[in-house]
Order: sequence, then structure tokens, then C-alpha cells
Amino acid sequence: MSVDGWNTVLVLGGTRSGKSEFAESLVTDAPVVRYVATAPEGDPEDTEWATRLAAHRARRPGSWTTEETTEDPRRLADVLESAEPNETLLVDDLGGWVTVLLDPDHQPADDVATIAELAEALRGCAARVVLVSPEVGLSLVPTTPLGRAFTDALGAANRAVADACDAVALVVAGQPVWLKPAATTIAQSAPAAAPSASARVTAPVVATLADAEPTPEVQLPDVLTHAPPAAPNQQPGNPWAAPTMALPMVATGLVIQPGMELPMPDEYAGPQAVDRLATL
Repeated sequence: MSVDGWNTVLVLGGTRSGKSEFAESLVTDAPVVRYVATAPEGDPEDTEWATRLAAHRARRPGSWTTEETTEDPRRLADVLESAEPNETLLVDDLGGWVTVLLDPDHQPADDVATIAELAEALRGCAARVVLVSPEVGLSLVPTTPLGRAFTDALGAANRAVADACDAVALVVAGQPVWLKPAATTIAQSAPAAAPSASARVTAPVVATLADAEPTPEVQLPDVLTHAPPAAPNQQPGNPWAAPTMALPMVATGLVIQPGMELPMPDEYAGPQAVDRLATL
């Protein structure tokens, strides 16, 4: 996996946000990947849904294995608990899992307990896991009881899984933003001694920038990576080594001395200064 130091990652995103593609990119380097499909097949006459499922299947490399958990929502927790340390599981997605969870065929059931079992299985999973889930909390409250039940259950599942995961990413318009980086990464980036006010601000920012992309080649700003410039040459004869009250004027060669009468700025000085500031 390209995210070093993390065992479990939750990837959130809206519809067509690119969350599945981003989750798949996190496991491209894993030697053993098991794709855990949670979405039910749906209505056979729904050709649009069938096309979406086919597109998901077409993106999977031939070396990946696929496992379906649509028959029983508790099956997903069993898969996590039985996974081997050398495996990487890609679960796509929790929205489909909640759909099966609320299916009348699986009721009556304790949905809260089932979500808690999933989070506990995730904490104890020996494999590396990437889970995908829709973020529906930014939309309007559904107008139907079934829609509200789905939103409530998925929101509860997202919160429980996010709390159990080492890292959480939100994908918006194909752009991933890390909401919860690994604690070990921040601990390594933080200074050992008590930081100054500026260090307390810049240290978390550096950690976030370094973790925001799957690849490690992150270019930090020059002000964070470059050492301060060396002091000017203090050798005798260097005009810049003189006291500040006697520094030379570069443009005119005038040397300012104590007690000198300096010319007052004319009406052109102000606009010229403004123009000069605009170029800095």
C-alpha cells in the first residue's frame, strides 16, 4: 500500500466523487488484495445499475480476488476477523452494506449492535483494510422514512468506522483531503522540545502536506526547508560591514552620515514607492 504506517483507512466521498478510484490507488502496490463487494445485484431490469457494477469489476486487476457479503450483513465482520496479515482488503462500500442491513429480509435485527460489531472487528483485523463509504451528511434530510433510516444508519456506521480506522480521507471532485492522519506520523513530525509559537503552527501543517498525497515527493515551501541566508561578508573594506548609520546608497553612491541634511521626498516619491511595492 502506498500509505505507509497505516493499517486501516476509511475513504469517504459523495456520488461520482472518485472515492472508489482513490481507494483502489491506495492498494495498487499490495501483493495480495481481496476485494469485498457489499452492494446487492439489484433489479435485473435496472441496466444503469448493472453498468455501474460492470465498470467497478472492469477496473479490478486480474490478480485480485473478490468476495461477496450481500447475503448477510454480519458476514463483513467475519471477513475482517478471519483476514490474514499478508492480505489487503478493499471494502466497497459501506453504503451497500447498510442497504443490506436495512433489507426487510434481515429484519428484525439490532442494527446498532451490528455496526458496533463491524467497528470492533476492524480494530482487531490483522490485515490492512481500505473501506469506501458514501458521505450523505452534506445533503438535505430525506423526505421519506426509508431514506431517513438509511441516512441515519449510514451516518452511524461512518462515525463508528472512522473512529476505528487509523486514517480517514474525504474525496471531493476527485481530490483527496486527509481528515484523520495516522497518529504516528504526527508524533514523528512534532519537535521533541517545547515548540515556539511559529513551530506550533507549522508542524501540523507540514505533517498534513506530507500525508496529503500518496507519493512521498512533497515539495515544501522554501521558508520551511531552506536554512537562513549566511551573514554578509564582514571582511575589512566591505562597505556593507559598516555601521547602519553609514551604509552606502547603492543607486547614487551617497554615504549617509550622522547630522546630514537629507533631501525631502517630492510629489513623485509616493507613487514611485507604491509601484515599487507592487513588484516585491
